[in-house]
Amino acid sequence: PSYLLDSKRVIPRLKSVFPWDMKFFVMMRDPVRRAGSHYAMVTSMEGTPAQLEVRGKEWREKSLWEVVQQELSKMDECGLIPYWNIQDGIVDQDIFNRFAGSSQEDEAWNKYLNRHVPLNTGSYGLLTRGMYAVQLRPWFRAFSRDQFLCLRLESMKYDGVPAIMQLVWDHLDLPNHPVHDESAKNTREYQSMDPQVESYLQRFFQPHNRTLASVLEDDSKEWRDPWPYAEVSRRV
Repeated sequence: PSYLLDSKRVIPRLKSVFPWDMKFFVMMRDPVRRAGSHYAMVTSMEGTPAQLEVRGKEWREKSLWEVVQQELSKMDECGLIPYWNIQDGIVDQDIFNRFAGSSQEDEAWNKYLNRHVPLNTGSYGLLTRGMYAVQLRPWFRAFSRDQFLCLRLESMKYDGVPAIMQLVWDHLDLPNHPVHDESAKNTREYQSMDPQVESYLQRFFQPHNRTLASVLEDDSKEWRDPWPYAEVSRRV
């Protein structure tokens, strides 16, 4: 859900309801694949009436590319992506390096949260939900880093469910409890993403992905470049 994104609402509520040290889990996946999955889910007409209502109607008549452009315009309006050339799909790495983690980014991020995180639909935040570093910063200011276990969804596949669950039990200070059914749940088939849109999104997310190691204070290989993308074209 949008708990990680909606930090301005969620953090004060958590502190009010649970005035003790909590343990948090943050599961992240390749933000390009996450965006494609998000779009496919909320535009799908399969599901119960209640599910369809929660997903929202805002994106149903729009292509993925149209939603990407709409979301970028919202971020640009808030001053959140001064490093990104929307038309050409090119990042200015020097501007990104100066902006990431700055007070200017904090101000722009808060403006975005105030304007573009509604409560009555799931059709929002296609790109910002995949900008993990900027989402995590408010949480790490509000809570100690050792209260968090941050994981990549892909590690479930490559390292195995038992290995990841051992990390979970250790984080909770609980004994290991075997998982007998490791099959994927809540899955669906999606159309393949247009290669040009995929390339554009990979260029957008790559610098964000590479800042995770510093934000997590974890310089392991897993987080230095958690979702490495092949060389991609420079334009959609």
